[in-house]
Amino acid sequence: MPDAALLKYGKYITSLISSVILNTAPPVPFSGIDWEVLYHLAKKHSVAIIIYPAIKSLNLPEDISKLFEADKNRIVSRTTRQSIESDRVLNIFEENDIKYIKLKGIHIKEFYPAPYMRTFSDIDLCLSEDGREKAKPIMKELGYKLENVLDFHDEYEKDNFYIYELHHPIVSDELFYSDIFSDPFSKAHAVSDSNLSFVLNNEYFYLHLFFHLHRHFVTRGCGIRLFVDLLVFQQNIKDVDYDFIKSVLDKYDMTDFYDSVQKLIDYFFFDKTADKNTLTIAEFILKNRFNEEFNKRFANLNFWGKIKHFSKLWFPPAKELSFRYPVLEKAPILLPVCWVRRICYSLFFNRSAIKKQADNVKTLNSEEYKNIKKARSLATKNK
Repeated sequence: MPDAALLKYGKYITSLISSVILNTAPPVPFSGIDWEVLYHLAKKHSVAIIIYPAIKSLNLPEDISKLFEADKNRIVSRTTRQSIESDRVLNIFEENDIKYIKLKGIHIKEFYPAPYMRTFSDIDLCLSEDGREKAKPIMKELGYKLENVLDFHDEYEKDNFYIYELHHPIVSDELFYSDIFSDPFSKAHAVSDSNLSFVLNNEYFYLHLFFHLHRHFVTRGCGIRLFVDLLVFQQNIKDVDYDFIKSVLDKYDMTDFYDSVQKLIDYFFFDKTADKNTLTIAEFILKNRFNEEFNKRFANLNFWGKIKHFSKLWFPPAKELSFRYPVLEKAPILLPVCWVRRICYSLFFNRSAIKKQADNVKTLNSEEYKNIKKARSLATKNK
């Protein structure tokens, strides 16, 4: 889609989002709108469910209306299952005196007009260091498999559907802003009589959302939805010391990025005029391009160079797979068997990952990297 058309459709989608979040009348569709194009762009950014209440009142073609309706039914079903399971997991944590902090989606969803509007694939919780260890046998007993272990969280999965990330610390110590979230329970408050369920204090919750957006922006690509989180926060959480937030951001030379984010929020959701730089960044966000660091490293590789890179991803050494296949610690000779099992699992249960990597191989080019680098430098400046 040409950039001008992308901005036109993207701006209409964000105006629809604004009407839902701010409870105002939905904007009139622009002349010649292709509802199928709008639907697919909204779905790509995981916001079709948010604009659903607004578009219901518009004169959509029947086939597009059915697409939105089907999405809504699917997401409501999914979030209902997630909610039932999360209640079960959290209740068992509390029965075992495990304190937890609700992070990102599982907390911010409560401020949306309807919780199902804030979709997420995994549930993020912060535990104490002891709590993270104490949770391991509990999660296993609940039917979860430990799929990934990082320096700052354990990732559990069950039934190819339920995913939990149990953090301690909240973010990796390797990140330049990690000390903001040190000693997390001192920066949170209890929200239950048991004093076991916590949420971050408003200022730190905003900072967590903000730095999460920044991390996506500079590494993986960042879509509309993370900006919606900040809009929802600003509209619904009033007792916030923004002077403190700005002082923290200034300490980490993040004021330029903060200003860029605010300009984007004003443009996306409040119909304020955007300057040329803001429009450039908005195009980058709407394209939702992947991993800037990936582009930086591989933009100038030829086709076979890219294939070589992905072969390393699919055939990693035993030490990188031992967390998923513990048998490799005692019998590394079984590594080829684990490779085959991993590939078969992806073919049958995670085909989207294969397609995404194949698309990356085909479409990556140096011109695209230059455009991504320009948008990133305009937004971050000091970073």
